[in-house]
Order: sequence, then C-alpha cells, then structure tokens
Amino acid sequence: MRLLTVIPIILIFLVTTKPGLTQHSHGILTPGVTFPQDDSVLIEPPKMVTMSFRVDVRLLKLALYTADEQWIDIGFKYDPSRMNNNFVLPIPFALPTSEYYIARWSVTDDIRGLVNGEFKFSFGPGAIAPSETIRSRISNLKEILPATGSYRLESLPND
Repeated sequence: MRLLTVIPIILIFLVTTKPGLTQHSHGILTPGVTFPQDDSVLIEPPKMVTMSFRVDVRLLKLALYTADEQWIDIGFKYDPSRMNNNFVLPIPFALPTSEYYIARWSVTDDIRGLVNGEFKFSFGPGAIAPSETIRSRISNLKEILPATGSYRLESLPND
C-alpha cells in the first residue's frame, strides 16, 4: 500500500520539474558573459573581446565592425580543434573612430547546431549607448507633400 502512495508523488514530481530541467538550445549556446557587455559605454577602448559560454563550444566566427558596417580585422582565426567555454581575443591596436562597435559571433557545440549573435559597445568621452544612437537616428528620406493650395473661405462655393 505504501508503494502505491509514493509512486504518484514521484510521478507528480517528475512531471512538474521536467520543464525546469530542459533548456532551449539557443539559451545554452549564447554567451553568459561578454566583455564589453552588450550596449555598454566604456571610458577607454577595450584591450580585448571576451566571451564566456555555459558549455564548451566551437567559436566559428568573432568579427568586429564599426557602426557603418566596416570590418575591423582583429586577427580572429578559426581553430577547428578548439572547444572551450571561454574565449579571449586581444585588440592590440587603436580601433578606428566610430559611434559604436558591433561584435558578431557564431558558435556550435556539434550537437545543437549553429547559433549567431552580436553585442554592441561604445567608448570615449561623449560616447552614448549604441541603443540610444540607433534609436536617435533620423531617416534621410524627404517628405514630399502634394501641392494642394490653400483653402479660403471666400474661395469655397456658396450653398
């Protein structure tokens, strides 16, 4: 009799805890920590880009771009034999002037497939968060309104 009361309790426990134990693979393959942090404003230019993942991954790409999408060669070389959860790439030179910078990455753990992502940062005096810069941009489009003329009370027909 005692076993019959314990089994339902175990089944309820397994059913209610299962969703908590499973994670979406993209969550596992996104970095837990990056430096610079996404949307951060630094006082000085970073001397390195770092990424820490929750599991060992193969870093397929780490590229840096200016705000106007110009590639900055930071010397990343793909190493197919390297699986790790921490990656550090030094930036041994001055970065070109830009409103902000975009670090784009791609990883795989050979199980869950490919995951791409990016994080943005800015630095220096007067720098603002990349999200604010992007949001404040005004379109270059010009509004062209049709010439409708003005309406005057005296020009309207009388009823």
